[in-house]
Amino acid sequence: MPFQKPYQRGRGRDRSDDRGERGEKRARFMKRSRETVMNALRSRDMLLASVTKSIDDLDKIINLLGERLEDWYGIYLPELKAEDKLQYCNAALVIDKENLDEKALASVLGQKKASELVTALPASLGAKLSQKDHSECLSLARMIISMEKLRKDYEGYQQELAKELCPNMTEVGGADIAAKLVSHVGSLNRLAFLPASAIQVLGAEKALFKHLKNRRIPPPKHGIIFQHAKISASPKAVRGKIARALANKLCLAAKADAFSKRPIGAGLKKDFEDRYAQIMQEYEREKTKAKTA
Repeated sequence: MPFQKPYQRGRGRDRSDDRGERGEKRARFMKRSRETVMNALRSRDMLLASVTKSIDDLDKIINLLGERLEDWYGIYLPELKAEDKLQYCNAALVIDKENLDEKALASVLGQKKASELVTALPASLGAKLSQKDHSECLSLARMIISMEKLRKDYEGYQQELAKELCPNMTEVGGADIAAKLVSHVGSLNRLAFLPASAIQVLGAEKALFKHLKNRRIPPPKHGIIFQHAKISASPKAVRGKIARALANKLCLAAKADAFSKRPIGAGLKKDFEDRYAQIMQEYEREKTKAKTA
């Protein structure tokens, strides 16, 4: 056979055969893609991720609408102050400057704040609103309360899904942290393949990239797992050690939930609590030494 240059090779082949081969490859590729998508949608991990993101979105919306309500209702009664958005909404619904019920207000704000508000009411700087303006303002308060109720319902559903899909992680870190970790990564299987060092800083990617660009910036010690009570309530000097210990146990729990399905959560939780107690004891000893030195 005479030598053929690269651009001359294959000229003798039938183009219809090439099209047929490409068609078969495309059909096989599309079939695998459909199977992958179907398996992903059938996984209940998607439900857990969706409800977790919905709760986060509801938190943002409730906070934003709560600020708008305070601005709006502040025109009517700027002296009203509350501990949170929900309490502010409930107080707004029971207040009527023309006929204030102190007992009903005390059931929402407490007797001390209710008495202070009643005392300040005669000299209030607020404007007098028409019935239409007042009712429209209160409709926003009712909407915020209904959204808060929806959030609580979703939170209960999230806990049920977390206990079903990742019981060991739920036992170690709590349903909220387990759900947020799965949601952040996308699936439980993906989370199970991550090392403990990666789980420790999930959610703190921006801080991690800043550290990688500039080594003078310290690396993050924790991400999503900072919401665990034993980390957030601990002294700053030991948060990194506690976060590392919790990430190690969550890593083992994720692998058990994804693959072996063995119930090891109680043992991992006990190990973490023992390690936490050891870290705090060492911290207290060092603190005492520093004072006596």
